[in-house]
Amino acid sequence: MTGELAEPQRWPANRWYAWTAFVLAIQFGLILWLGKPQPVAPRRSADLAPLLQLTGPDAAKALTLNDPTLFALPHLESFSGSAWLTIPLQEFRPYVWPEPPRFLSLMKEKLGSDFESFIVTNQTEGLPTIAQPELTLKLPSVEESPSLPDRSRLRLVGALDARRLLVSPELPSWPSAEILTNSVVQVLVDLDGKPVSATLLAKSGSAEADQQAVREARHARFEPLSLGDPTNPLAGLAWGQLIFEWHTLPLPDTNSPAQSVPGK
Repeated sequence: MTGELAEPQRWPANRWYAWTAFVLAIQFGLILWLGKPQPVAPRRSADLAPLLQLTGPDAAKALTLNDPTLFALPHLESFSGSAWLTIPLQEFRPYVWPEPPRFLSLMKEKLGSDFESFIVTNQTEGLPTIAQPELTLKLPSVEESPSLPDRSRLRLVGALDARRLLVSPELPSWPSAEILTNSVVQVLVDLDGKPVSATLLAKSGSAEADQQAVREARHARFEPLSLGDPTNPLAGLAWGQLIFEWHTLPLPDTNSPAQSVPGK
């Protein structure tokens, strides 16, 4: 005998595959067998509750009390059943006239008799006469329009109306083809009555008349005031307007009438 050890014989791969498939099949069968739910048997109570039942002809009416719509809706078994749901059928019976119709006969001899009796009993002496008043001729009264001013004038408006103008300026009349409007100058007067500023607000239509109005407004002198605080520079300042109402003169004739030459 030799001292060599005999090597163990190994299983082939096919045998390993067969044993693995066998083990998996056993596990799958156990899962199906143990995982199948068993039906639950109903549990019977040892002590059963007593059951009451109504018998007799009125039992059906008593059971209607369990209806949830008994009082919520019109119901035959509720208080509204006899009033709303059991209305008797109304029969319509038309009125039958017992007497046959009779037509009135027309009497030709009495046609217009009522009108003739009215004429006889309601005779008038004549139509009433309406008194006509006599017509009076009235002429409209013509009011005389105020005469146009014959000279230029100065008018004070605003706070300056209460202050006296010391010297009234002599305003000239301006010749113009159109009637001149008023020149309005706004003036700020101090405590001593001297104009501080003069601004032309409205033009008259003549540049010379407007310049004359601004010059007269700057040279105007008003009555000084004794009231006020002398230390306050704004004391006694008064705003007002000087309205120059200009008198317009017609333009002189520049073209003399043509003279006739003797012998022609």
